Amino acid sequence: MTIRTLLVDDDPDTRAIVALALDLHPQFAVSAVSRLGAADTLRHGTEAFDVILLDMKFADMSAGALVATVRQWSSSAAIPVLILSPRDGDSDRRAYRSVGAQGSIAKPFDPVALPDRVIESLRPFSPAATQRSAS
Repeated sequence: MTIRTLLVDDDPDTRAIVALALDLHPQFAVSAVSRLGAADTLRHGTEAFDVILLDMKFADMSAGALVATVRQWSSSAAIPVLILSPRDGDSDRRAYRSVGAQGSIAKPFDPVALPDRVIESLRPFSPAATQRSAS
């Protein structure tokens, strides 16, 4: 199964590194965009995604505002959102969940381990996990 990923990061270097780390894994297909690119992509709803990775180093937006912006388009309302953040304590993770994110991944992270971290974070939202927990 391919995990169609929308990576949102305004730093082109970080976007390239994260996209490469995910693209090298056979399960990922990545669209890496800035916030403005994400807004266009989600507003038009021309691509379907399985997960949205949001970088949280945006100085001008809180996690809540960022997740709310992503959620305003119906094409992304039900897509799991994972926050990439240097702040990843228990209170930070609770705050991200309280604004609608499904989880977070601490930065800095090992690029080689990133695909497995994303897969693990998505496990509760995958159909297979849902079927296992229902039986």
